[in-house]
Amino acid sequence: MEGYGKRVLIAEDEESVRRLLAVVLEEAGYTVHAVEDGIEALAEMKKRRFDAVVADYRMPRLDGEQFLLLSRLMWPQTPTVLLSAEHTDLPVILNMQGACALVPKPFDSQGLLQVLQSAVEAACSGCSPSPIPSEGTNNTFSF
Repeated sequence: MEGYGKRVLIAEDEESVRRLLAVVLEEAGYTVHAVEDGIEALAEMKKRRFDAVVADYRMPRLDGEQFLLLSRLMWPQTPTVLLSAEHTDLPVILNMQGACALVPKPFDSQGLLQVLQSAVEAACSGCSPSPIPSEGTNNTFSF
């Protein structure tokens, strides 16, 4: 269980995706808190410390990009992995704003877990995440 003892915040507006993410992460040993959007995510981050955040890029009220900017200002040590169905110029934009990785939707559970584990390990060691293995997740962008 690679996530044992690690706390992850999920910010995803689609309930079915939010539940799936929670199940995948909990089965890997992570303690999960899930919210519907970026505003709720920031409120949760004010209440407790998280080892990582998994957030959707497109959410109502405060989207993933805006959430990323605000969370990086207040909690720069907390890695954020963004999920997106869009595959345009997002990797360049998100890299400049501090995202650890962009995982395309629909996502591969094992690929997401690899990305998340790498982000958490890098944050714990104080360095940037190492490149993510591309086996089965060749559309995952890591920064």
